[in-house]
Amino acid sequence: MNPIRLQLERPRLDGATIEAAASLTHPDGRSLRLWWRLPAQWEHALTNWADPFVVGMLFPMMQWQGPVLVEGKVSPSLLANLETCMQVWKTWFPERYRPVSIRASEEVEPPPAAEPDATVVPFSGGVDSCFTLLRHRRGLVGRRTRDVAAGVLFDGFDIWPGEPHAAAKHAALLANARALLADAGIPCIPMSSNFHDLPTVWADSHGCHLVSGLALLAGQFGGALLPNTIPYYQLGIPWGTHPLTDPLLGSRSFRVLDDGADSNRFNKVRLVADWPEALRRLHVCYCNHHGPGNCCRCEKCIRTILAFRALGLPRPDSFAADVSDRQIRRTHFSHPDNTRYWLEVADAAIEAGLGRASWVRALHAAVAHDRRRRFFAHFKRPFVPVRNLFRVLFRGSSLSRRQRRKSTRSAARHR
Repeated sequence: MNPIRLQLERPRLDGATIEAAASLTHPDGRSLRLWWRLPAQWEHALTNWADPFVVGMLFPMMQWQGPVLVEGKVSPSLLANLETCMQVWKTWFPERYRPVSIRASEEVEPPPAAEPDATVVPFSGGVDSCFTLLRHRRGLVGRRTRDVAAGVLFDGFDIWPGEPHAAAKHAALLANARALLADAGIPCIPMSSNFHDLPTVWADSHGCHLVSGLALLAGQFGGALLPNTIPYYQLGIPWGTHPLTDPLLGSRSFRVLDDGADSNRFNKVRLVADWPEALRRLHVCYCNHHGPGNCCRCEKCIRTILAFRALGLPRPDSFAADVSDRQIRRTHFSHPDNTRYWLEVADAAIEAGLGRASWVRALHAAVAHDRRRRFFAHFKRPFVPVRNLFRVLFRGSSLSRRQRRKSTRSAARHR
Protein backbone atom coordinates (compact mmCIF):
# COMPACT_ATOMS: atom_id res chain seq x y z
CA MET A 1 0.00 0.00 0.00
CA ASN A 2 1.37 3.39 -0.98
CA PRO A 3 1.88 5.63 2.06
CA ILE A 4 0.42 9.01 2.82
CA ARG A 5 3.28 11.48 2.30
CA LEU A 6 4.16 14.51 4.40
CA GLN A 7 6.45 16.85 2.47
CA LEU A 8 8.09 19.99 3.82
CA GLU A 9 8.47 23.16 1.79
CA ARG A 10 11.42 25.50 2.02
CA PRO A 11 10.66 28.53 4.25
CA ARG A 12 9.75 31.58 2.16
CA LEU A 13 10.45 35.21 3.01
CA ASP A 14 7.80 37.73 2.04
CA GLY A 15 8.91 41.16 3.19
CA ALA A 16 8.77 41.22 6.97
CA THR A 17 7.11 37.79 7.18
CA ILE A 18 8.45 34.27 6.84
CA GLU A 19 6.26 31.30 5.94
CA ALA A 20 6.93 27.65 6.80
CA ALA A 21 4.65 25.03 5.27
CA ALA A 22 4.14 21.34 4.55
CA SER A 23 1.71 19.23 2.50
CA LEU A 24 0.02 15.95 3.35
CA THR A 25 -0.84 13.92 0.25
CA HIS A 26 -3.00 10.79 0.13
CA PRO A 27 -2.39 8.12 -2.56
CA ASP A 28 -5.93 8.76 -3.88
CA GLY A 29 -4.99 12.37 -4.69
CA ARG A 30 -6.39 14.17 -1.66
CA SER A 31 -4.04 16.83 -0.35
CA LEU A 32 -3.83 19.20 2.62
CA ARG A 33 -1.44 22.08 3.13
CA LEU A 34 -0.59 23.62 6.51
CA TRP A 35 1.31 26.91 6.68
CA TRP A 36 2.61 29.10 9.48
CA ARG A 37 3.59 32.78 9.19
CA LEU A 38 5.53 34.85 11.70
CA PRO A 39 7.82 37.90 11.71
CA ALA A 40 10.99 37.34 9.69
CA GLN A 41 13.08 38.49 12.66
CA TRP A 42 12.41 35.05 14.19
CA GLU A 43 13.80 33.14 11.21
CA HIS A 44 16.80 32.10 13.31
CA ALA A 45 14.48 30.30 15.74
CA LEU A 46 12.89 27.99 13.14
CA THR A 47 13.72 24.30 13.28
CA ASN A 48 14.73 22.29 10.20
CA TRP A 49 12.96 19.22 11.52
CA ALA A 50 9.49 18.14 10.37
CA ASP A 51 8.27 17.68 13.97
CA PRO A 52 5.95 20.74 13.97
CA PHE A 53 4.08 19.53 10.90
CA VAL A 54 3.87 15.91 12.07
CA VAL A 55 2.08 17.26 15.16
CA GLY A 56 -0.02 19.70 13.13
CA MET A 57 -1.19 16.97 10.73
CA LEU A 58 -1.71 14.30 13.39
CA PHE A 59 -5.52 14.35 13.36
CA PRO A 60 -5.87 14.27 9.55
CA MET A 61 -3.47 11.30 9.59
CA MET A 62 -5.64 9.47 12.13
CA GLN A 63 -8.74 10.28 10.10
CA TRP A 64 -7.22 9.13 6.79
CA GLN A 65 -6.06 5.95 8.55
CA GLY A 66 -3.12 4.94 6.41
CA PRO A 67 0.64 4.53 6.90
CA VAL A 68 2.52 7.85 6.74
CA LEU A 69 5.96 8.60 5.33
CA VAL A 70 7.53 11.91 6.35
CA GLU A 71 10.02 13.12 3.77
CA GLY A 72 12.39 14.84 6.15
CA LYS A 73 13.95 14.59 9.60
CA VAL A 74 11.78 13.67 12.58
CA SER A 75 12.66 13.11 16.24
CA PRO A 76 12.23 9.42 17.10
CA SER A 77 11.27 10.44 20.64
CA LEU A 78 8.36 12.45 19.19
CA LEU A 79 7.21 9.49 17.09
CA ALA A 80 7.27 7.29 20.20
CA ASN A 81 5.19 9.82 22.13
CA LEU A 82 2.69 10.17 19.29
CA GLU A 83 2.12 6.42 19.23
CA THR A 84 0.87 6.69 22.81
CA CYS A 85 -1.07 9.88 22.06
CA MET A 86 -2.94 8.21 19.20
CA GLN A 87 -3.89 5.31 21.45
CA VAL A 88 -5.41 7.77 23.92
CA TRP A 89 -7.52 9.39 21.22
CA LYS A 90 -8.59 5.98 19.92
CA THR A 91 -9.75 5.13 23.45
CA TRP A 92 -11.70 8.38 23.73
CA PHE A 93 -13.24 8.29 20.23
CA PRO A 94 -12.82 4.85 18.62
CA GLU A 95 -15.35 5.68 15.92
CA ARG A 96 -13.42 8.78 14.88
CA TYR A 97 -9.67 8.04 15.14
CA ARG A 98 -7.34 5.15 14.48
CA PRO A 99 -3.59 5.03 15.25
CA VAL A 100 -1.40 5.02 12.15
CA SER A 101 2.19 4.07 11.45
CA ILE A 102 4.42 7.14 11.01
CA ARG A 103 7.96 6.75 9.74
CA ALA A 104 10.44 9.27 8.37
CA SER A 105 13.14 9.23 5.75
CA GLU A 106 15.51 10.24 8.55
CA GLU A 107 14.73 9.61 12.21
CA VAL A 108 17.23 11.51 14.34
CA GLU A 109 17.07 13.79 17.37
CA PRO A 110 17.86 17.45 16.61
CA PRO A 111 20.77 19.27 18.23
CA PRO A 112 20.04 21.24 21.44
CA ALA A 113 18.18 24.52 21.02
CA ALA A 114 20.07 27.80 21.23
CA GLU A 115 18.44 28.28 24.66
CA PRO A 116 17.72 24.72 25.84
CA ASP A 117 16.38 25.85 29.23
CA ALA A 118 14.14 28.57 27.78
CA THR A 119 10.42 27.97 27.37
CA VAL A 120 7.83 29.52 25.07
CA VAL A 121 4.16 29.83 26.03
CA PRO A 122 0.97 30.52 24.02
CA PHE A 123 -0.40 33.78 25.35
CA SER A 124 -3.84 35.26 24.71
CA GLY A 125 -4.09 37.52 27.76
CA GLY A 126 -6.75 35.33 29.37
CA VAL A 127 -6.88 33.94 32.91
CA ASP A 128 -5.11 30.66 32.10
CA SER A 129 -2.20 32.17 30.15
CA CYS A 130 -1.74 35.08 32.60
CA PHE A 131 -1.70 32.61 35.49
CA THR A 132 0.95 30.42 33.84
CA LEU A 133 3.15 33.36 32.91
CA LEU A 134 2.87 35.05 36.31
CA ARG A 135 3.57 32.06 38.51
CA HIS A 136 6.62 31.00 36.51
CA ARG A 137 8.04 34.53 36.25
CA ARG A 138 7.66 34.85 40.02
CA GLY A 139 9.08 31.38 40.73
CA LEU A 140 5.97 30.18 42.56
CA VAL A 141 6.09 26.52 41.57
CA GLY A 142 9.31 25.36 43.15
CA ARG A 143 11.36 22.92 41.09
CA ARG A 144 8.71 23.02 38.37
CA THR A 145 9.49 26.66 37.61
CA ARG A 146 10.47 27.24 33.98
CA ASP A 147 12.25 30.16 32.32
CA VAL A 148 9.48 31.65 30.18
CA ALA A 149 11.41 33.52 27.50
CA ALA A 150 8.67 34.43 24.96
CA GLY A 151 4.93 34.42 24.44
CA VAL A 152 3.14 33.55 21.20
CA LEU A 153 -0.19 35.06 20.19
CA PHE A 154 -1.95 32.87 17.62
CA ASP A 155 -4.07 34.65 15.05
CA GLY A 156 -7.05 32.41 14.32
CA PHE A 157 -6.96 30.45 17.57
CA ASP A 158 -9.26 32.29 19.98
CA ILE A 159 -10.72 34.55 17.30
CA TRP A 160 -11.69 32.49 14.29
CA PRO A 161 -11.14 33.82 10.77
CA GLY A 162 -14.34 35.09 9.24
CA GLU A 163 -16.18 35.94 12.45
CA PRO A 164 -17.57 39.49 12.82
CA HIS A 165 -14.89 42.15 13.38
CA ALA A 166 -12.15 39.48 13.42
CA ALA A 167 -9.41 41.88 12.29
CA ALA A 168 -10.28 44.52 14.91
CA LYS A 169 -10.56 41.89 17.64
CA HIS A 170 -7.19 40.40 16.77
CA ALA A 171 -5.53 43.84 16.65
CA ALA A 172 -6.87 44.59 20.16
CA LEU A 173 -5.82 41.17 21.42
CA LEU A 174 -2.32 41.62 19.99
CA ALA A 175 -1.97 45.07 21.57
CA ASN A 176 -3.03 43.62 24.95
CA ALA A 177 -0.68 40.65 24.66
CA ARG A 178 2.28 42.85 23.71
CA ALA A 179 1.63 45.17 26.65
CA LEU A 180 1.26 42.33 29.16
CA LEU A 181 4.33 40.46 27.91
CA ALA A 182 6.37 43.68 27.83
CA ASP A 183 5.33 44.29 31.44
CA ALA A 184 6.69 40.81 32.22
CA GLY A 185 9.90 41.61 30.32
CA ILE A 186 9.55 39.11 27.46
CA PRO A 187 8.83 39.45 23.71
CA CYS A 188 5.55 38.73 21.96
CA ILE A 189 5.67 36.63 18.78
CA PRO A 190 2.54 36.90 16.59
CA MET A 191 1.88 33.78 14.52
CA SER A 192 -0.85 32.92 12.04
CA SER A 193 -1.78 29.76 10.18
CA ASN A 194 -4.52 28.08 8.15
CA PHE A 195 -5.01 25.32 10.73
CA HIS A 196 -8.78 25.90 10.69
CA ASP A 197 -8.84 24.84 7.04
CA LEU A 198 -7.83 21.31 8.03
CA PRO A 199 -10.76 18.85 8.25
CA THR A 200 -10.51 18.28 12.00
CA VAL A 201 -12.77 18.51 15.04
CA TRP A 202 -11.14 21.57 16.52
CA ALA A 203 -12.20 20.74 20.09
CA ASP A 204 -10.01 17.63 19.72
CA SER A 205 -7.17 19.06 17.64
CA HIS A 206 -6.51 22.52 19.11
CA GLY A 207 -3.65 21.20 21.27
CA CYS A 208 -1.91 20.16 18.05
CA HIS A 209 -2.69 23.63 16.69
CA LEU A 210 -0.79 25.24 19.55
CA VAL A 211 2.13 22.81 19.70
CA SER A 212 2.63 22.80 15.93
CA GLY A 213 3.25 26.55 16.02
CA LEU A 214 5.32 26.53 19.20
CA ALA A 215 7.50 23.64 18.00
CA LEU A 216 8.47 25.67 14.93
CA LEU A 217 10.57 27.72 17.35
CA ALA A 218 12.49 24.67 18.59
CA GLY A 219 15.69 26.05 17.10
CA GLN A 220 15.65 28.73 19.82
CA PHE A 221 13.62 27.33 22.73
CA GLY A 222 13.90 23.99 24.51
CA GLY A 223 10.22 23.51 25.30
CA ALA A 224 6.73 24.89 25.72
CA LEU A 225 4.25 25.41 28.55
CA LEU A 226 0.58 24.92 27.67
CA PRO A 227 -1.77 26.80 30.05
CA ASN A 228 -4.10 24.16 31.39
CA THR A 229 -7.85 24.04 30.69
CA ILE A 230 -8.64 20.60 32.17
CA PRO A 231 -7.74 20.47 35.90
CA TYR A 232 -6.82 17.24 37.65
CA TYR A 233 -10.31 16.85 39.10
CA GLN A 234 -11.81 16.69 35.57
CA LEU A 235 -9.37 14.29 33.88
CA GLY A 236 -12.22 12.22 32.46
CA ILE A 237 -13.13 14.98 29.98
CA PRO A 238 -11.62 14.45 26.48
CA TRP A 239 -10.25 17.78 25.25
CA GLY A 240 -7.62 19.04 22.82
CA THR A 241 -5.37 20.35 25.59
CA HIS A 242 -5.22 17.82 28.41
CA PRO A 243 -2.69 16.87 31.13
CA LEU A 244 -2.61 13.35 29.67
CA THR A 245 -1.95 14.20 26.02
CA ASP A 246 -0.09 17.54 26.08
CA PRO A 247 3.31 16.06 27.07
CA LEU A 248 2.89 13.44 24.33
CA LEU A 249 3.09 16.18 21.66
CA GLY A 250 6.70 16.96 22.56
CA SER A 251 10.06 15.28 22.11
CA ARG A 252 13.30 14.78 24.02
CA SER A 253 14.68 18.08 22.68
CA PHE A 254 11.40 20.07 22.78
CA ARG A 255 9.43 19.21 25.92
CA VAL A 256 5.75 20.14 26.11
CA LEU A 257 4.41 20.62 29.64
CA ASP A 258 0.79 21.03 30.68
CA ASP A 259 0.70 23.81 33.30
CA GLY A 260 -1.90 24.76 35.89
CA ALA A 261 -3.92 21.57 36.34
CA ASP A 262 -3.23 21.80 40.07
CA SER A 263 -5.29 25.01 40.41
CA ASN A 264 -8.97 25.66 39.84
CA ARG A 265 -10.08 28.69 37.89
CA PHE A 266 -10.98 30.71 40.96
CA ASN A 267 -7.48 30.34 42.40
CA LYS A 268 -6.07 31.36 39.03
CA VAL A 269 -8.12 34.56 39.18
CA ARG A 270 -6.85 35.12 42.73
CA LEU A 271 -3.23 35.16 41.51
CA VAL A 272 -3.93 37.18 38.35
CA ALA A 273 -5.65 39.82 40.52
CA ASP A 274 -2.20 40.58 41.91
CA TRP A 275 -0.99 41.77 38.49
CA PRO A 276 -2.14 45.39 37.91
CA GLU A 277 -1.45 45.31 34.16
CA ALA A 278 -3.59 42.19 33.81
CA LEU A 279 -6.50 43.91 35.57
CA ARG A 280 -6.37 46.58 32.88
CA ARG A 281 -5.98 44.19 29.94
CA LEU A 282 -7.43 40.80 30.89
CA HIS A 283 -9.32 39.28 27.95
CA VAL A 284 -11.59 36.28 28.52
CA CYS A 285 -14.45 36.79 26.05
CA TYR A 286 -14.85 35.32 22.59
CA CYS A 287 -18.61 35.89 22.30
CA ASN A 288 -18.49 39.62 21.57
CA HIS A 289 -19.91 40.02 18.06
CA HIS A 290 -19.85 43.82 18.25
CA GLY A 291 -16.10 44.38 18.41
CA PRO A 292 -13.02 43.86 20.56
CA GLY A 293 -13.09 43.67 24.34
CA ASN A 294 -15.07 41.67 26.89
CA CYS A 295 -18.81 41.66 26.24
CA CYS A 296 -19.68 41.45 29.98
CA ARG A 297 -22.77 39.38 29.08
CA CYS A 298 -21.58 35.86 28.26
CA GLU A 299 -21.11 33.06 30.80
CA LYS A 300 -17.32 33.40 30.82
CA CYS A 301 -17.38 37.17 31.36
CA ILE A 302 -19.99 36.94 34.12
CA ARG A 303 -18.13 34.11 35.84
CA THR A 304 -14.89 36.11 35.84
CA ILE A 305 -16.53 39.29 37.16
CA LEU A 306 -18.13 37.28 39.97
CA ALA A 307 -14.77 35.73 40.87
CA PHE A 308 -13.43 39.23 41.55
CA ARG A 309 -16.52 39.97 43.65
CA ALA A 310 -15.93 36.85 45.72
CA LEU A 311 -12.37 38.04 46.32
CA GLY A 312 -13.73 41.35 47.62
CA LEU A 313 -12.11 43.22 44.73
CA PRO A 314 -13.63 45.87 42.46
CA ARG A 315 -14.52 45.00 38.90
CA PRO A 316 -11.35 45.18 36.75
CA ASP A 317 -11.03 47.97 34.19
CA SER A 318 -10.91 45.30 31.46
CA PHE A 319 -14.68 44.80 31.97
CA ALA A 320 -16.61 47.87 30.90
CA ALA A 321 -19.87 46.96 32.64
CA ASP A 322 -21.00 45.16 35.76
CA VAL A 323 -23.59 42.37 35.80
CA SER A 324 -27.00 42.36 37.49
CA ASP A 325 -28.64 39.58 39.47
CA ARG A 326 -31.09 39.14 36.59
CA GLN A 327 -28.22 38.56 34.13
CA ILE A 328 -26.69 36.03 36.51
CA ARG A 329 -29.95 34.06 36.83
CA ARG A 330 -30.51 34.03 33.06
CA THR A 331 -27.00 32.86 32.16
CA HIS A 332 -26.86 29.99 29.67
CA PHE A 333 -24.22 27.31 30.23
CA SER A 334 -22.86 25.84 27.01
CA HIS A 335 -21.41 22.85 28.88
CA PRO A 336 -22.57 21.26 32.14
CA ASP A 337 -19.03 21.29 33.55
CA ASN A 338 -19.04 25.10 33.50
CA THR A 339 -21.39 25.03 36.48
CA ARG A 340 -18.48 23.64 38.53
CA TYR A 341 -16.59 26.91 37.99
CA TRP A 342 -19.60 28.86 39.25
CA LEU A 343 -19.90 26.73 42.36
CA GLU A 344 -16.21 27.33 43.10
CA VAL A 345 -16.96 31.06 43.06
CA ALA A 346 -20.02 30.53 45.29
CA ASP A 347 -17.98 28.50 47.81
CA ALA A 348 -15.35 31.24 47.93
CA ALA A 349 -18.03 33.89 48.46
CA ILE A 350 -19.54 31.89 51.32
CA GLU A 351 -16.10 31.51 52.94
CA ALA A 352 -15.73 35.30 52.69
CA GLY A 353 -19.05 35.80 54.50
CA LEU A 354 -20.98 36.78 51.37
CA GLY A 355 -23.31 33.78 51.29
CA ARG A 356 -26.44 35.90 51.79
CA ALA A 357 -25.60 38.39 49.07
CA SER A 358 -28.26 38.56 46.36
CA TRP A 359 -25.77 37.81 43.60
CA VAL A 360 -24.70 34.57 45.32
CA ARG A 361 -28.35 33.47 45.52
CA ALA A 362 -28.73 34.38 41.84
CA LEU A 363 -25.64 32.30 41.06
CA HIS A 364 -27.10 29.24 42.77
CA ALA A 365 -30.40 29.83 40.96
CA ALA A 366 -28.63 29.86 37.58
CA VAL A 367 -26.89 26.56 38.33
CA ALA A 368 -30.13 24.97 39.56
CA HIS A 369 -32.00 26.14 36.46
CA ASP A 370 -29.33 24.67 34.17
CA ARG A 371 -29.48 21.32 35.96
CA ARG A 372 -33.29 21.21 35.69
CA ARG A 373 -33.11 22.08 32.01
CA ARG A 374 -30.62 19.29 31.30
CA PHE A 375 -32.61 16.81 33.42
CA PHE A 376 -35.81 17.33 31.40
CA ALA A 377 -33.88 17.47 28.12
CA HIS A 378 -32.52 14.00 28.88
CA PHE A 379 -36.07 12.60 29.05
CA LYS A 380 -37.25 14.49 25.98
CA ARG A 381 -34.40 13.22 23.78
CA PRO A 382 -36.06 9.91 22.71
CA PHE A 383 -39.13 11.82 21.49
CA VAL A 384 -37.22 14.40 19.43
CA PRO A 385 -37.41 12.41 16.12
CA VAL A 386 -41.19 12.05 16.50
CA ARG A 387 -41.53 15.76 17.30
CA ASN A 388 -39.45 16.70 14.28
CA LEU A 389 -41.56 14.45 12.03
CA PHE A 390 -44.74 16.24 13.09
CA ARG A 391 -43.06 19.62 12.55
CA VAL A 392 -42.10 18.62 9.01
CA LEU A 393 -45.61 17.32 8.28
CA PHE A 394 -47.47 20.37 9.56
CA ARG A 395 -44.90 23.20 9.13
CA GLY A 396 -42.60 21.96 6.41
CA SER A 397 -39.51 22.21 8.63
CA SER A 398 -38.09 20.47 11.70
CA LEU A 399 -37.07 23.85 13.14
CA SER A 400 -38.97 25.38 16.05
CA ARG A 401 -40.82 28.67 15.57
CA ARG A 402 -38.02 30.49 17.41
CA GLN A 403 -35.35 28.84 15.24
CA ARG A 404 -37.27 29.74 12.08
CA ARG A 405 -37.58 33.38 13.14
CA LYS A 406 -33.85 33.49 13.93
CA SER A 407 -33.02 31.90 10.56
CA THR A 408 -35.22 34.41 8.74
CA ARG A 409 -33.59 37.38 10.50
CA SER A 410 -30.10 35.99 9.75
CA ALA A 411 -30.96 35.57 6.06
CA ALA A 412 -32.34 39.14 5.91
CA ARG A 413 -29.11 40.56 7.40
CA HIS A 414 -27.01 38.83 4.74
CA ARG A 415 -29.03 39.95 1.72
